[in-house]
Amino acid sequence: MYSHTYTNSDSHSHRNEDSSSWHPDSNTSAPTTTYSKRKRTDPALPDATTHSKRQKVSRSGYRSTNDDTILVQYHYNSRPKVDISKRGESKIIFMRNFNNWVKSVLIGRHAVRGGTVLDLGCGKGGDLLKWKKAGIARYIGLDIAEVAIKHAKERWRDMKVRSTIKNKGRKFVVEFNTLDCFSFPLSTKISRTCEFDVVSMQFSLHYAFENKSRARMALRNITSNLKQGGKFIGTIPDANWIVKRLKALPKDELAFGNEIYNIRFEQKETFPTFGHKYWFWLADAVDCPEYLVHFRTFERLAAEYGLELKYKKRFHDVYNEAKDEQTFRELLYVMKVIRENPDDGEMSEAEWEAAGLYIAFAFEKVR
Repeated sequence: MYSHTYTNSDSHSHRNEDSSSWHPDSNTSAPTTTYSKRKRTDPALPDATTHSKRQKVSRSGYRSTNDDTILVQYHYNSRPKVDISKRGESKIIFMRNFNNWVKSVLIGRHAVRGGTVLDLGCGKGGDLLKWKKAGIARYIGLDIAEVAIKHAKERWRDMKVRSTIKNKGRKFVVEFNTLDCFSFPLSTKISRTCEFDVVSMQFSLHYAFENKSRARMALRNITSNLKQGGKFIGTIPDANWIVKRLKALPKDELAFGNEIYNIRFEQKETFPTFGHKYWFWLADAVDCPEYLVHFRTFERLAAEYGLELKYKKRFHDVYNEAKDEQTFRELLYVMKVIRENPDDGEMSEAEWEAAGLYIAFAFEKVR
């Protein structure tokens, strides 16, 4: 089984979080996973020839906190709006579908029918339909990228015109707004009297781990309007897996990946719990700096804000756990993760490896 633990001690002091180093569990082994009808395992560790040859621009000039935040904002603002008819041409279409399926599993298990949802880092509103299908009554999405919010509003207008889902008399209220949720308090956009059953943060929390203050602001915003007993769900890169891959490289190598993704570090001598930057490239999707999320530190900080971890699994394990449940099994076909006709294609080994970068989690607000 895959271990998500690190070798640093649980007695690790909060006062030293910014400067302490951490390492993956030396006993960690790659899990055996299955996908569709074929047996798959995590790919072998990279050899000495694995380099970051896909980065088009030198990143060495970006050093300051402000540079990175602005760069991430610019990246997501500049991403083109892709027509639905063109999405099937993406090199990572099966991975996109798979990631969306994992989010559907997470949402399906934690959504409250008739409830309220706050989606932090909502991007272009890609999860809006998932939440609507889950039967919630109100959705508020916030994101740092104003262009993404504009596209999200357009998506919502299109959804209303198409009437994709029959509401059967249920009211569905949707709002979008721009906010850097890691730098500014939620109260600047949302009333403190507005409470949520679920707060969702998909593929974005790792940007908060640039430093402790941003991580704390994220957790304040997550919990400030979350109801007692409410859930905080999300997806992030698996730092344990990433660091294990990095440490397995030859001494002078700092990058690994395959034809659809690449991860490059600036050094691998020290591993601070905050601000450990790497450059992530994913075909047709991402090309910007990200930060490792030391999960034990994340869990400890979350506990300070009344959150208790209830669920944590790698995407591969989410698949193995949920694929035989009827609802989610059917979704694999509906969302085109698996095609009825094998000749229509299937997820490549490269996509399956890249999907293994991520974990899904759920916390409950217990106080």
